[in-house]
Amino acid sequence: MTAFRTHSDAFVKANAQVLGISVDSFAAAGEFQDKLGLEFPLLSDFPRNQTGRDYGVYNEKYGVHNRVTFVVDRDRNVRAVHAEPRDFASHATFALQALRDLGENPD
Repeated sequence: MTAFRTHSDAFVKANAQVLGISVDSFAAAGEFQDKLGLEFPLLSDFPRNQTGRDYGVYNEKYGVHNRVTFVVDRDRNVRAVHAEPRDFASHATFALQALRDLGENPD
């Protein structure tokens, strides 16, 4: 999450909206957003985790979303997917490259 915060200016330049989605409650997600100083919304998928289920990232065994980044275009089509559970910083750089590939200029 903090990698997206670090690159927030680049996402603005690329006309991109960053959203985070958590299995936590609205209150917990809001507290986490404030604690990390995130400049983008951190949404709650609580209590049914339907968004995670719809995107195939909800992990039933552990009750969490797997760490996956989706780049969605203006027509609401998923254009790129990055599933990397350990290298958190790679998600922001992947998303920025996907935006470049779509013709947006974050630089």
